[in-house]
Amino acid sequence: MTYSNFDSDNKHVLSAYQAETNGEYLKAIEFYKEALKDNPDLGIVYKHIGNVYYRLGLLDQSVQFLKQAIEKLPEFPTARYDLALAYYRMGKIKVAISELELVLEMDSEFLMADYWLGIMNYHCGDLHKARTYYKSVVEKAPEFTIAFFHLGVTDLRLGFYEEAAKSLEKMILKNPDSPSAFALLGDAYMNLGKNYDARVSYKKALELDPDDVKAKNGLAFIEDFKGVNF
Repeated sequence: MTYSNFDSDNKHVLSAYQAETNGEYLKAIEFYKEALKDNPDLGIVYKHIGNVYYRLGLLDQSVQFLKQAIEKLPEFPTARYDLALAYYRMGKIKVAISELELVLEMDSEFLMADYWLGIMNYHCGDLHKARTYYKSVVEKAPEFTIAFFHLGVTDLRLGFYEEAAKSLEKMILKNPDSPSAFALLGDAYMNLGKNYDARVSYKKALELDPDDVKAKNGLAFIEDFKGVNF
């Protein structure tokens, strides 16, 4: 890896940065391409162009330049991470997962790779893998609040109701204004046979969002079967 791969002391690169700051993304791309004419080894510039195309929703072009960035910067995990997200937006989830797994091989502490591997594996139906990655996120970064939400949802679907309740309680502790978290916590409590706690959670969800369907349905279910012994 040479210094030129990262060198941004180029007038075109500096102009591109300014154009991006101003929201002039197509103009930024043209400046970046001029920089590559001066020095085609500026690996970081391929990454910047790929990211601007990603921002514009031009994903084929984004993938093209991010692949070139990886060729120039093979030990730079963020370029491969960006490529994975571009593949994900294209619906190529399995390919995106493979790229993110490589990111973690390069840097086991790359937190956002764990997070997105959780999301992507969940979408693919591999809930146990998704759970593993979400747990990795919350263990490494307990302040990563939304990961507790995803972990709680995954545990609910797997039938790990006690674990789901704990994760959703942590989510609510950090974000007490989330009706979805309260409604899901109600589901966890109901599956644990804690109908009083479930009712309280559903009602709190409806206080925050009177249109929350999950809370309405959960509360109606509890009321319909009040006093019934199974």
